[in-house]
Amino acid sequence: MELQLFGINHKTSDVSEREKFIINESNQIVLDNHLKKIFKNKLESFFGISTCNRTEFYLFGEPNISSKVFHEVMTILKNEDMNKESFYFLNNHDALVHMCKVASGIDSQVLGEQEILGQFKSAVKKAQELNIVKSKLLNLSNKVVEISKQARTETNIGLNSLSVSGLAYKLVKNIFEEPKHQNILIVGAGSLAQSVMENLFKNGIHKIKSVNRSIKKIKLHNDYEIVSSSLDSLHDELEFADIVIASSTTELPLIGKGAIENALKKRNNKPILLIDLGVPRNIEDEIRNIEQAYLFSIDDIEKITQENYGQRSIEAEKAMNIIVLEAHAALDLFSMKDAKDKISIQLEEFLNNLSTNEIDQFKNSKDFSELIRSIKTMNIDNNKLNNFKDIKKLEDHVIESMIKRFFENA
Repeated sequence: MELQLFGINHKTSDVSEREKFIINESNQIVLDNHLKKIFKNKLESFFGISTCNRTEFYLFGEPNISSKVFHEVMTILKNEDMNKESFYFLNNHDALVHMCKVASGIDSQVLGEQEILGQFKSAVKKAQELNIVKSKLLNLSNKVVEISKQARTETNIGLNSLSVSGLAYKLVKNIFEEPKHQNILIVGAGSLAQSVMENLFKNGIHKIKSVNRSIKKIKLHNDYEIVSSSLDSLHDELEFADIVIASSTTELPLIGKGAIENALKKRNNKPILLIDLGVPRNIEDEIRNIEQAYLFSIDDIEKITQENYGQRSIEAEKAMNIIVLEAHAALDLFSMKDAKDKISIQLEEFLNNLSTNEIDQFKNSKDFSELIRSIKTMNIDNNKLNNFKDIKKLEDHVIESMIKRFFENA
């Protein structure tokens, strides 16, 4: 078995295509049940991640199984019409390197952004809570986090890079000379929405309101907090908002063309800036056709800054060298451990078939030479024992130490 992945990102598609393929908690549960039935022991486990820039599906299974898994996943998610050419498929070392590039921020549209590491860790944690990800994929994913932290610590890949919330503020600042005088409405109250609010507040913008599915207290400072209102008030709040920043988890847009047209009438056609950080999108794209509405999607705003890009590119090369070397070492260690585990299982299965008298005899004599000779010469038609092909390659003293451990615990 080996590490494999498939995915779609900002390099292979735009947001209108990426929003069709989203991996979330509910569909991972459905996929887990379905894939177990289809692939059984050919697929150890999987988990997925969806961010502004990408959706990726990581799995540990039999070699070259990813294409078959992809077909099943797209069928279950009703995405059969998506262009397969937009997806990339990687395995083994290439897959591990790619996961490290993602988690370290090297693969992000904003080179070096640091939010992605937390998002990757959250995806792994959620998969654990759902009991979807199993030991081997979990071990490799934890190694991804370790290598990514090393790459960021030993280089300046994050040199003055902006987070997505920082980009939203930069766009606001570029358009409005005095953004602190503008009324801002935040749609959503998740981690990204809260990060946007904190960023705005830190930069002196305090006229902030929030609407969310549930009423929520959001503390921005020791003595300043925002209480979100329910989504029922969204259309009313649009009438007063000069800037709308949307970051809510939703399958369908929350703000439509009609809602903005109505809001503009009430505002006497005073322009409104809309920033959509959602994937899937929170705001209908048709709003771009309204004269007094200015809509920016996640793909739009991430193109507005290239500050320190040259220096960060140099650091990205250094980080990449670290990742490639560490990924090689990690997979070598993983393969070695995996091989030892398989051999131990095979040997224990064989030794467990010995009679009580034979076990006592070997324990008392402490002479295992005859047993080792038997193991190295006998032929057993048993797929699990693999005719001891792996064990037979080991030196006698290694086999002897493994047998001793077995009898000590017998």
